[in-house]
Amino acid sequence: MSYADPSDTYGSEVLHVEPHGIDPIPQSERHGRVSSLFTLWFSANLEFATLTTGVLGVGVFGLSFWQAAVAIVIGTVVGALAIGFLTTFGYRWGLPQLIQSRAAFGYFGNFLPGILNFLCGIGWYTVNTVLGVYALQWLLPIGFLPNLIIMIILQAIISIYGHNMIHWVERVAVLILLVIFILVSVYAFPHIHFNIAENPHASAFSGTSGSMILSIAISLSYMMGWMTYSSDYSRYFPRDTKSTKAFAAAFWGNVIPAVWLELLGTGLSTFTSVSKPTDLVSGILPHPLAIVTMLAIILGTITANVINIYSGSISLLSIDVGIVRAVAPKRWVAALLVGILGGILSYVGGQSGYYQNYSNFLFVLAYWISPWAAVVIGDYLLVRRHRDEIDDFYDKNRPLRVGFWAFLIGFACSIPFFNQVMYTGYFAKHYPQIGDISYYVSFVVAFVLYALFANRRTAQVRP
Repeated sequence: MSYADPSDTYGSEVLHVEPHGIDPIPQSERHGRVSSLFTLWFSANLEFATLTTGVLGVGVFGLSFWQAAVAIVIGTVVGALAIGFLTTFGYRWGLPQLIQSRAAFGYFGNFLPGILNFLCGIGWYTVNTVLGVYALQWLLPIGFLPNLIIMIILQAIISIYGHNMIHWVERVAVLILLVIFILVSVYAFPHIHFNIAENPHASAFSGTSGSMILSIAISLSYMMGWMTYSSDYSRYFPRDTKSTKAFAAAFWGNVIPAVWLELLGTGLSTFTSVSKPTDLVSGILPHPLAIVTMLAIILGTITANVINIYSGSISLLSIDVGIVRAVAPKRWVAALLVGILGGILSYVGGQSGYYQNYSNFLFVLAYWISPWAAVVIGDYLLVRRHRDEIDDFYDKNRPLRVGFWAFLIGFACSIPFFNQVMYTGYFAKHYPQIGDISYYVSFVVAFVLYALFANRRTAQVRP
């Protein structure tokens, strides 16, 4: 499915629609420099959703500025470590991240994370697009729907071209976004209330410890949103790429902008309204700088969403069933479909309650990604570390593997620890001071269960 025509060479061409979908990238097509990983992730994180993630610690969970800052650093660093590690898998096998998890989940067992990641790609697209439309409306007050259509078209064009175009756009955009957000940070810094006290009313539902744990979870969740995409943007690199360099590029490309913009969001929330996202900057900046900042929000929306659309389309292709093959026979068609579905969802549910919807989305995202990551990392460390062949990733003879069951059991064990508006589990309800530790429970349970079967499975796959 979605295999490229061998005669259709891609190389490093930017204005050429990527012919590859979920097929292994041949050595003849390998290209790129590790530095492009740094600019890709740096640019993708220089977006308004990153900034609004920082708002939640003070504005929703009632922490002080410094408490929120500690939570941001911890959550971001932990998540970026996993992204950096998963990135090194890409050029090892030349495969997208969700195809790699087939080895642990089984060919058909992997449909579940494929479906979830496809839906989350649409979810992220919606979150970011709403922010971009808010900014575009501020500049061009022609209504939500016309501005939404403009955003959909801009994002779809880049995503249809694919991998090389995305890396090129991120390299160009990073310099523009860097300058603008430095200006915003410099202007906002003197106004930040660094000594803002904890808000007992906002944190009463969980206490200080619970709010800290929830805030760490939020920043970690934001990073988790990139985990399932990690290898998608390193799979074209040469096979002999240095792992230390690739890890460092992905790690710092996420940590620096995410910590920076989340801290900026935290600072802005200490002295501005958080009712509407764009109010964070539009009300405090001089008009000329506000205009430039809105343009940066729009550009940041595009840099983040082309990644969400691209990887969402890869996830759709990994669900190898007849209806998917009929609806999305090629990667670019799948990318267009993700863009259209995300646009519809942006219109239907994206015009109110941004912060509550966003925090709920981040929690739901991490509930399934945490046990998925445990299985994939466990599979690499315990089974696949010294294996280079790719047959297991395309083997339909073993439809369900132990990773699928470890994932489900890990997820099920974490449900009593859920702590959010849509559902509060037994332990979170009776012990609110623990916040939401479901991520850690599901990761540990899934990893341990998979490890228990690792030796047996290694014997089964060993030639």
